[in-house]
Amino acid sequence: MRFDDIIIGGGLSGLLCGISLAETGRKCLIVSQGQSTLNFSSGALEFLACEEGVSYEQALKSLPGSHPYSKIGAEHLFVLRAEAAGLFERAGIPMRSDIRCNHWRITPLGVLKPVWMSLSEMTFFSKKDLPEKILVAGIKGFLDFNASFVASGLSEAGVDAKVCEVSVRELDELRDNASEFRSANLARALDGYAIDRLAEAINAESPEVDYILLPAVFGLENGKSVERMLSKLDKPAALIPTMAPSVPGIRLQKLLKKRFVALGGTFISGDNVISAEVNGGRIDSIRTERHGDTRFLAENVIFATGSFFSNGLKATPEEIFEPILHLDVDYSGSHGDWFNEDVYAVQPYLSFGVKTDDSLRVSLGGKTLENAWAVGQLLSGSLPLKSGCLGGVSVLSALYVAGQIKLAAQ
Repeated sequence: MRFDDIIIGGGLSGLLCGISLAETGRKCLIVSQGQSTLNFSSGALEFLACEEGVSYEQALKSLPGSHPYSKIGAEHLFVLRAEAAGLFERAGIPMRSDIRCNHWRITPLGVLKPVWMSLSEMTFFSKKDLPEKILVAGIKGFLDFNASFVASGLSEAGVDAKVCEVSVRELDELRDNASEFRSANLARALDGYAIDRLAEAINAESPEVDYILLPAVFGLENGKSVERMLSKLDKPAALIPTMAPSVPGIRLQKLLKKRFVALGGTFISGDNVISAEVNGGRIDSIRTERHGDTRFLAENVIFATGSFFSNGLKATPEEIFEPILHLDVDYSGSHGDWFNEDVYAVQPYLSFGVKTDDSLRVSLGGKTLENAWAVGQLLSGSLPLKSGCLGGVSVLSALYVAGQIKLAAQ
């Protein structure tokens, strides 16, 4: 089977790279192991941790040359940030963002976190315009969202935060089984008139507040349930992510996959790429576990397999390696040097990833592969938790590589 482009990995970076390529009519294949880390996503994407009022271009100057952003370059990143917003919009995913600097969302602990893009229904503030009085509305028996934690964090920020817990009869059956009382199941039950009744219960608790915050358990398939919920409330309101599984993240996955397939892309789920054939400095084909001797041929191959959590990288006490082709990997020291015993300190292994050139092409045995790239969390050098760039690296590296492939095909 022949394709223009094969993307290995169906998470955020793989889907966005595939969509960007497919939008120009290219024949694309995505091979995905199954559930991606998008299912744990908050619905917000970070570009770079920097204080309010500090531009991204200023913050980029502090990054080392090994960071993926440094390889892409500030000028490209500026254009790609605008391109990303358009891609999400065409996929039917309304996102709020500023291509110049961060805005702030509220975490499940009531802490303000800087982000680049967030779903339109999520909290969206600057530090200076937090509402004075907020109602944090929880759902009775729902353990993956603690309204008191949120209120406590907001109180430390000077907000007068009130807590309530409400419910509707449609949730009674789920509540009897704690393992079923999870975000995705709540989202399936909270639809139509159930949303209206939940809104009535929250409105009864909110006469003296300026703003309402509630858990993001609406709209598993699309945003219609979210719009209905927010429109029924008497006060301005927004959603806060819950513990995983994340309804906003699942919705992102569904809508991005839907967009990719609608563009003519082929998406294979629940399959593993087990080998790739290399000739003359190029990858000619790949093979997967479920398709036996079938060879998938392509002009380009993009590795979007993620880091350790997604098995894009694996480790033994002796080495860290990329499991499909044993691509060259950037890591240093012996096993004891890969982590810090202080769990709050920077962990060295978070900077490990495959080696790439400035175009994000990968290498094998010290030689760059002409038609193979890495994107997302498989890249080395990002230190996503320290730099606050987790979502941004995934999105922008994917669009950067897609752009190079499209340019070369012209």
